[in-house]
Formats: sequence, structure tokens, C-alpha cells
Amino acid sequence: IADAEVSVQFFMAAMPAMKMPEMKNTVTLKYRKDDTYKDGAYVGTGQVMMAGTWDATVMVKRAGKELGSKKFPITAK
Repeated sequence: IADAEVSVQFFMAAMPAMKMPEMKNTVTLKYRKDDTYKDGAYVGTGQVMMAGTWDATVMVKRAGKELGSKKFPITAK
């Protein structure tokens, strides 16, 4: 789907014992189709604030309607 609105939200829960608040960052992905992404892909650049396990949730909308989302863990080093 080349005309979707795709974003990914990175989330790390608060760690009160370490006096760390929850952290989150949302990155908007853009559709790209070229020699690198011959079949097309949504790509973007973002940051996570520290190493550790984060929850990443990819959200897809089209014409303002949510088509779906997928949550999975990632580990930043």
C-alpha cells in the first residue's frame, strides 16, 4: 500500500527504582520505492533515548481509518 500513513512508536515503561520516567518517541515513516526498495517499503529514522528493551508499535492508517497495528519488543544497544 503506497498511500498509507505509517508510524512507529517506541515506548519504555517508567522505572521508579531508578527514578526514570516513561520514555516514548514516535517516528513517521515514508513510502519509498527505488533500487534499494524494489518492492516498496516504509522507512524512517528515529532515536531511542537509552539502551534496553523497548516496545515498538507500528500503526497503519489509510484515509484516516486504522488498518492495523503490531506491537513487538526491540533491544537497543
